[in-house]
Amino acid sequence: MSLLSYLFPRVIARYSTNYNRDIRVLEEKGKYKLLVNGSRQSGEYILKLWQQALCRFGIIPSPDVRSILVLGVGGGTVIHLLHALYPDAVITGVDMDEKMVSIGKKYFGLSKVSGLTLTVADAKEFLLMAVAKKKQWDMVVVDLFIGAAIPAFVGEERFIRDLKRIMAPKGMVLINYLHEREYRALAALLLCKLKKIFRSVRDCEVYNNRFFMVK
Repeated sequence: MSLLSYLFPRVIARYSTNYNRDIRVLEEKGKYKLLVNGSRQSGEYILKLWQQALCRFGIIPSPDVRSILVLGVGGGTVIHLLHALYPDAVITGVDMDEKMVSIGKKYFGLSKVSGLTLTVADAKEFLLMAVAKKKQWDMVVVDLFIGAAIPAFVGEERFIRDLKRIMAPKGMVLINYLHEREYRALAALLLCKLKKIFRSVRDCEVYNNRFFMVK
């Protein structure tokens, strides 16, 4: 890490893929941060978002959480947070962009997380496969962003029902969504669909994001 990064953030790596046109790894204040299509995908801001959401939902360390599925790897901030909460849990991270997975390993320490398996796959197709194989997880985290946009299928009823099918009987699903601009109405619609499918639905707003916890 460079001491100059405390004064002048610098781009140390830049990539473009079929899924993300502009991926940048920055060195800022002695730490790496990830920008995808101009949107933050790791760092203190993302960490605070999730910490506040988990706190409001009352999620605490528990031996009952033995398996976790994370849809959307990004810079791995959520994975590190969940590993700290549930160090003995087996975590599966899924991202459709192979470059994002390699960046997570190279710059954000994901290769050092014990019990973590990273899979390159489309989240929607991965869910279909998991349902077909009758796989289930104690916690499912949906953190799917393409830059500042959320794939439309996250709000589709079929996708939501598949989330329920892969959730263990006493498990939970956490969804990171938005509530600004066009997403305000979409978030309200998503809430209605979740209430239709799950027995327990809670939500909270943190900055420009809206989080859902369903059981």
